[in-house]
Amino acid sequence: MKEKVNEILKEKSFCDEITSELKLREDLGLDSLNMVELMVELEDKFNIEIEESDLDPAALQTVSQIYDLVEKYTEE
Repeated sequence: MKEKVNEILKEKSFCDEITSELKLREDLGLDSLNMVELMVELEDKFNIEIEESDLDPAALQTVSQIYDLVEKYTEE
């Protein structure tokens, strides 16, 4: 799962190496539009539907938090 997420993040950020502690905005340079695109792509790749309550930008600041979000929906 993390490998797929990392591939998506590499495409969005043009960063070669993704680690769990990287910050989405500061380190990867993702803006609000990139974040929306990221969520849509995660939903498509993992065949999940992320609830609106889980799309709070303040709660999604690191790569690790993206892993946790995907894990939450893929376990159900």
